[in-house]
Amino acid sequence: MTEHLWPLLRLQAANDKELIEAYRQVFVETYVRTSDGKAIEVFDWLGNKVIFNPRNFDHAFSESTDYRFGSGIHDVPFSKKRARCVLWIKEVLTASKGSIERRQAYRRDSRERWKKRRVLIVVEERYVVVLEERKEEKTLEFISAFPANESYLEKIRQESALIEIKKPQS
Repeated sequence: MTEHLWPLLRLQAANDKELIEAYRQVFVETYVRTSDGKAIEVFDWLGNKVIFNPRNFDHAFSESTDYRFGSGIHDVPFSKKRARCVLWIKEVLTASKGSIERRQAYRRDSRERWKKRRVLIVVEERYVVVLEERKEEKTLEFISAFPANESYLEKIRQESALIEIKKPQS
């Protein structure tokens, strides 16, 4: 088994529906609001506020069988591979370990408007966190996070501009 920068979260449940709900609860209680309803504030290493919406869970933890050439539609409703990395998102945002490429890209939304995206790639893990810039200053919205293969990372790198490489604090 390969050693990771951060541990994988391996939840168990009686069936797939309960497993999805268990991972959803971890996502919500880690990034959105505590179990008693208190809003959770998350910031990246630059002091930008990162907003997490509970509805992002379904997109972030599903995947496409043809992600490289597909239209972005996720046809696999739940990805254990993605879900096991749910706690990695906060580690990436705080740059706790590893070398992180901070990249900027533009992408059209469903209404053909250009959206400015921040893409964080953890080089050692080939793990990607996608954020979108909001109108509010120093505010980003979480879109997705996923392990990627080298060819998909190359596609991301070709379609984005490198802003910085964040090295871990020693």
